[in-house]
Amino acid sequence: MKRVITGFLLGSLFILLVLYATAFLFFALVTLIISLALLEYYKITVGQEKGLLFIGTLLGAIVPVIIYFIGLRGIAGYLIIAVFFIFTYCLFIHKQLVSAASRIGIGILGVTYIAFPLSHIIALRKLEHGSLWVLFLILIVSANDIFAYYIGRGIGRHKLSPVVSPNKTMEGALGGLIGGVVVAIVFQRFFLAHIALNEALLAIFIGILGQTSDLFESLIKRSAGVKDSGHILPGHGGVLDRVDSLIFPIPFLYYYLIIFRV
Repeated sequence: MKRVITGFLLGSLFILLVLYATAFLFFALVTLIISLALLEYYKITVGQEKGLLFIGTLLGAIVPVIIYFIGLRGIAGYLIIAVFFIFTYCLFIHKQLVSAASRIGIGILGVTYIAFPLSHIIALRKLEHGSLWVLFLILIVSANDIFAYYIGRGIGRHKLSPVVSPNKTMEGALGGLIGGVVVAIVFQRFFLAHIALNEALLAIFIGILGQTSDLFESLIKRSAGVKDSGHILPGHGGVLDRVDSLIFPIPFLYYYLIIFRV
């Protein structure tokens, strides 16, 4: 029941913010979410090494700031700077040479795997009909999660990735994709009917990327020996657990719309 209540409240609040929040308020919310997700990521990967936790979270939290004020054109140079600072930290402050390479990788991954992809939602919302596109994406990914969870529990027999996520099944994954397609078709008919769009195919790609994103985060958690990234959300774990399925679908949809000029 906690899972249902928390999910409903978070979903309702986010939909309202997507549709009605000012650009700055939406940016501030995204920055907060990314910062919390980064904190969780670094806590489960570097443990008590507060220096890397601080610098990684700070460098990652700057990414949405740059995208909001400068745009994506300013991000390539910043990522190089972020990599430089992480190397510098490991060179002068991190004292254990044997773990330096892994710490460098962990530090860079937080910025490039979490902050950079998720920050694209700011650029996505700035596009024409941006709020609708964000809502379109969120609903497809949510439908994937919900359908995969309940269909997997009901009829799931074949493990999707038994080592990384033993509770996920192929039947659940297929059910999630079908649920996402249904939501995409309904949404397009009611809210994006004026746009020529192959919504079913788009929903399948978003669904596959969303499920893969979720498995990637499970891989990180499994390697760190934890079940959830945090405990801030009752019944849902941490913030990273809630946004992991969006990490790759967000930039995919953004660049799809840009490239094909939808």
